[in-house]
Amino acid sequence: MNFPRNILLLLVIFLGLTSCLITNDVRTIKVEIMKPGIFNIPADINSVAILNRDIFQSDTSTITYSYAMQDLKDTTIKYHDLSNVCVDALSKYLSEEGNFQKVKNFGDSLNFLLKDPRLAENRSELFEKTKSDVCIFLDYIHFDNSIIYNYEYPFSIKASLLWMIAFKNDSAGYTYNQTDTLLFDQSQYRNFRLKNQDSKQQYKNSAEYLGSFMGTKLIPSWLPVDRFYYKSKNPDMKKAEKFALQNDWIKAAEIWNRETKNKNIDISAKACYNMALACEMEGKPDTGIEWLNKFFNISKNESNHKFYCQLYLNILTARKREIEKLDDQVKRQ
Repeated sequence: MNFPRNILLLLVIFLGLTSCLITNDVRTIKVEIMKPGIFNIPADINSVAILNRDIFQSDTSTITYSYAMQDLKDTTIKYHDLSNVCVDALSKYLSEEGNFQKVKNFGDSLNFLLKDPRLAENRSELFEKTKSDVCIFLDYIHFDNSIIYNYEYPFSIKASLLWMIAFKNDSAGYTYNQTDTLLFDQSQYRNFRLKNQDSKQQYKNSAEYLGSFMGTKLIPSWLPVDRFYYKSKNPDMKKAEKFALQNDWIKAAEIWNRETKNKNIDISAKACYNMALACEMEGKPDTGIEWLNKFFNISKNESNHKFYCQLYLNILTARKREIEKLDDQVKRQ
């Protein structure tokens, strides 16, 4: 009676180890891809005005976070100052990227015109004063309370921003809700509790990051992303991996393409998956999807392979739509 049971136990252990080995063959690589802006900005937009409207009067709120069942407040940090930092960062980002001939940062100097730029009498005066084709307003910035359980662990604060965009030749106003989660480590946490100059600087750094990141939503931008690939002890696959880590995707693809015909099914499947990655890096998501289908057919009996295949299929399908949008936006530049 014990013999079959022991065999079954060994089989379960073997399958578990096999699954771990397969998972251990997967690595991540950080690559840069160009992402489209969320707005299709017309080609005749030459000048941009950036304004800190702050319509909710942010300084009526106080920076607050929770610790040990207590609310800790820091009245030395003003939201309006952070909103100015955020607007300055967006202005700097757009100026440096050079997509527009002029980027003008008005801060809060024109707030007397900003009650509602959608109204015709306000819009005409606003665009006359700014001499711009589009106005971008920061209406709101807030850092949500964060519950800190133990100072030894990192903690997070959720940032919420509201932007409004008005085009000179478009009567509509477009809003964008920007949310992000900011992570802080143990040393930064201590600064928050001490409420010293370092804590102020951390909030300013956060506001600067949020303003710059908003810039990546307005125009096509290169952003770092993580992608999975399959590692192998096969000498040729190791050579291809080295080329990929050096961003030499052409040479990596030459090797992977050969290895897709390898008689070893495991190597062949991994090479097919990696070919999909090389295709994405060369801007060919359709070809990448074809390689993933081959990968799926070779490794269809392995659930872990199915998971990574489906995950990457979803990414490449979305990437295909992004590239189509990018083609439109790049033509306008």
